[in-house]
Amino acid sequence: MEIKKPKVNYLNAGEIKLGGYTGEIIDYTVNAQLLDGETFALFVNQYRLHSDTKGEWRGEYWGKTMRGGALTYLATKNEKLYAVLTESVKDMLTVMEEDGRVSTYPKEKEFEAWDMWCRKYVMLGLLYYYDVCKSEALKRKIVNFLKKHANYIIKHIGKGRGKKDIFKTSDVWGGLNSCSILEPFVKLYELTEQPKYLDFAKYIVDSGCCEGFDIIEACIKKEKYPFEFPHVKAYEMMSCFEGVLEYYKVVKDEKYLTAVKNFVDMVEETDFTIIGSSGCTHELFDNSTEKQTEYSEGIMQETCVTVTLIKLCAKLYLFTGDSKYIRMIERSGYNGLFGAVNNENQTMINSKGTVWINDKPTYPEHEPFPFDSYSPLYKGKRGKAVGGFQMLQNGRSYGCCACIGSAGTAIFGLTSAVKGEDGILLNFLWNLKIKAEFGGKTAKITVVGNPFKSGNAKITVSGEECGFSLYIRIPEWADDFSVILNGKTLETKAENGYIKINKKWSADTIEIKCPTPVKAVIKNGKIAFEKGAIVLASDKRIADLDKPFTRSVKNGKTVRSCAAFNARFKSNTCVEIDFGSGLVLLCDYAQAGKNYDDENSGV
Repeated sequence: MEIKKPKVNYLNAGEIKLGGYTGEIIDYTVNAQLLDGETFALFVNQYRLHSDTKGEWRGEYWGKTMRGGALTYLATKNEKLYAVLTESVKDMLTVMEEDGRVSTYPKEKEFEAWDMWCRKYVMLGLLYYYDVCKSEALKRKIVNFLKKHANYIIKHIGKGRGKKDIFKTSDVWGGLNSCSILEPFVKLYELTEQPKYLDFAKYIVDSGCCEGFDIIEACIKKEKYPFEFPHVKAYEMMSCFEGVLEYYKVVKDEKYLTAVKNFVDMVEETDFTIIGSSGCTHELFDNSTEKQTEYSEGIMQETCVTVTLIKLCAKLYLFTGDSKYIRMIERSGYNGLFGAVNNENQTMINSKGTVWINDKPTYPEHEPFPFDSYSPLYKGKRGKAVGGFQMLQNGRSYGCCACIGSAGTAIFGLTSAVKGEDGILLNFLWNLKIKAEFGGKTAKITVVGNPFKSGNAKITVSGEECGFSLYIRIPEWADDFSVILNGKTLETKAENGYIKINKKWSADTIEIKCPTPVKAVIKNGKIAFEKGAIVLASDKRIADLDKPFTRSVKNGKTVRSCAAFNARFKSNTCVEIDFGSGLVLLCDYAQAGKNYDDENSGV
């Protein structure tokens, strides 16, 4: 079986060490969530209790968190984390019923509501762990479990006598949630080469992934934008296209790659906000590129959407090598994703987790979670609500965004530097160390930089005459980008967004000079400010949110500003901008309003 190979790959566990703010964020997810074996055990136990009796989605929690844990292990090589993940996988392998059924739904209610969605996450959690698993015996057990789990699904879902159509397995969002099981079925086919798994994947693809509307064909033709589709649930739709991309890798029909690329292009055009997320109406595609300037008291820009967009862009980047997907990951990561991390250890006392009793909402007390669920914009406040909230046992509870976040932080770290056919590609110039082999010789690369402060960086390479190519990405936002190798300025002619330096490396130093002045972003009569890829934001503890900007400035042009000190709370950067009506302090969006337990905090 020939599978299309990616152009670039993540570095292996131990080949990259992440530092700076990004490293701190990833370490936070490890300590605040991923080392907690008790929570993993609680998630697994939902499959024994069959606790989703009223159409809930507790069954997604384990697979989401396991996927994030496996990716985080790849980014950290934290052996304590690996041990926790391994024990949880072994626990999961004990929940299967005699007939191969694995579900958090009782049998009399199976294959309805979110059951297929939850079964998908069983498969994804195991498949992502499989990629980092060190035990061949455990790998064999995982594959055997996955096959029985998938066989049970195929026996009951699809075309044929006694089977249920996939669109009848969910009564929401046109069945996008159920159809997103496409991705793990293709991956299982790649593992086993058993045609029945690809046949089931083809059944889903041929259905168009949405009842009454073929989203694949719609994206091939580009006659409508995703926000104009009959069902516009962003997270689930993106998940389906993750599966379509995996399907393309196997069947090699270019139309499927075209569909995925067009989908992402259209999302970037119409549903990609300044902080790199989608959906200013709850969790829905809604032309948020335009809608983002409107004031809203509701929830918006779900963290599940942000992370899934990052995941899809990362997969496209690995497969195509096209740096435009890194551009999207960069904006999403530094702003929307990092802003959602609860690294200020808020209690979330004001974050409502909703439980419906007799059609009335109640808001029980709950524990703090490692991620906030929604990202506000214009005069908004963080920590309003817990997305996908469900009560568990022993007074515990959890939410969907809390589970998915660690996959986003890990992927952002992993895409910072990747390995190509002839060398290393550097995408984000912040503190990191790389160790990789080329031609039997070991090269070490150290990057020192802080994008929140400036675009400048220093790169040192040692390699004992190790020959390979080093690719340095020139960000699309950079007006001035200089590369100085051992004191000599190089010609900065880029190919696909990268400068290529090919040589035998010994003890070399590269300096990157890239100014990041504050620039204005003007849209629909509103103004925002950026510093490179970093979106600046107000916080009412340091800024007068109602002070008007009266200076004359054009979109994309530099505004008068200077570095400042933020004495009120932790921020990665702080600048003072001359508004004309007075001086105003702004900080990075990622840290603005992050102390949301404090009523005086707000973006």
